[in-house]
Amino acid sequence: MKTWIKKSVAVSLLTVLAAGCSGGNGGTAGGTGDGGKPTLTLWMKKQLFEDQNTMIAERAKQFGEENNVNVNVEIIAYEDFYPKWTAAIESKSVPDVSFFGYQEIGQFYGKGVLEDLSGSISELESANGEIVANTKKAVTFDGKQYGVPFWTETQVLYYRKDLLEAAGFTAPPATWEEFREMAKALTDTSKGLYGAGMGYGKGNSDAEFLTRGIIWSYGGSVDTEDGSDVIADSPETVQAASFIRDIFMTDKSVPPSALGWDDSGNNKAYLSGQAAMIFNTGSVLASLKKDNPDLYEKTGIAPYPAGPKGQFIPGISNYLGIFKDSKNKELAQSLIEYLLDDEWYKTWIEKGAPLTAPVYAELSKEPIWQDEKNKAFVESVEGFYFLGHPGEYNPKAGEAFNLRIVNDMFQKLLLEPSYTPEAAVKELDAKLQEIYGN
Repeated sequence: MKTWIKKSVAVSLLTVLAAGCSGGNGGTAGGTGDGGKPTLTLWMKKQLFEDQNTMIAERAKQFGEENNVNVNVEIIAYEDFYPKWTAAIESKSVPDVSFFGYQEIGQFYGKGVLEDLSGSISELESANGEIVANTKKAVTFDGKQYGVPFWTETQVLYYRKDLLEAAGFTAPPATWEEFREMAKALTDTSKGLYGAGMGYGKGNSDAEFLTRGIIWSYGGSVDTEDGSDVIADSPETVQAASFIRDIFMTDKSVPPSALGWDDSGNNKAYLSGQAAMIFNTGSVLASLKKDNPDLYEKTGIAPYPAGPKGQFIPGISNYLGIFKDSKNKELAQSLIEYLLDDEWYKTWIEKGAPLTAPVYAELSKEPIWQDEKNKAFVESVEGFYFLGHPGEYNPKAGEAFNLRIVNDMFQKLLLEPSYTPEAAVKELDAKLQEIYGN
């Protein structure tokens, strides 16, 4: 049986189930609560499934009871995190433990505000088994790891099996050119049906990942090879941009409203029957299984198609981390290890399957992940490519992602008929040069 720091009497839990800023910026961290006990603050991303949010709150309460501490949990919508992080860092009133995407780990590492958690990862692997290497690689800088992997998400191709079969296709697209061909064949505007649900609204993070995957598969880049010189302006990147532009403007295989979609746009288009193929994480499949079993049965799942240079799946990996200004670093590390105890963690992960996939390699062998619709979500992780490709992930790549420079440039390309792929790529390159300081 695993043991954690000393057990003690029951303690109160302050749980703020809020999608935003409510009740403090973690200012109680390091302070004292009832009876002079220390208080830990945990900022956690709000999950799609309420069971997971409830489980986190209950697990934190259990940790508090066993360790004689108060635990304050805030469940926060992802889009509300960045202003909270910024304010907390500036005021030095940080949470003791926080959720991060790997791109934020990179940015905050670059600012020098995160703790090295390599020791926690070693402890977890000793107790629970191997953590998938790619999830550790994404947050490794100068040989040290600044976030503890918590779960992964994978964008996959969702496709209507019934519609593809009716159009004479026997398998999902294996290449991007096949995807274009199928999207065009499936589009029937008289029925309000479009083959491709690809959104490019302002700041769309789904598109930010998808566009990178397409560019990489054509041999292009939006970052640097060695961290010094941006290499976005290339014939390969232009070729990828032309491919995307043609799907929208030549084939008209995408709903016109897609240029205003936020991250939920492609979900809604697929669920409503407007789009026959989309790229998204496991949230769509989980919603289908619960609310639309008929469409669930008609849905096929496949990995990203390949381009001329191969298949490139953008990695989405999520972490728990500790700020250097945390007042309770030892307790914070213990809480992270407590949340990643494999016995509890397995249940928490499966409550969100296939949206939340495990970071422990052994758990990906569990029956739930062998389901034909779920397998792609765990099998893709070892092949993840991260921001910064073809170089290693770096803080500047995270900054470029968070500014949504790629997405916004492609929105401009698709909105302005006279704006060419060549001009878009040159402008994109110039904006990236500003970030990298070249």
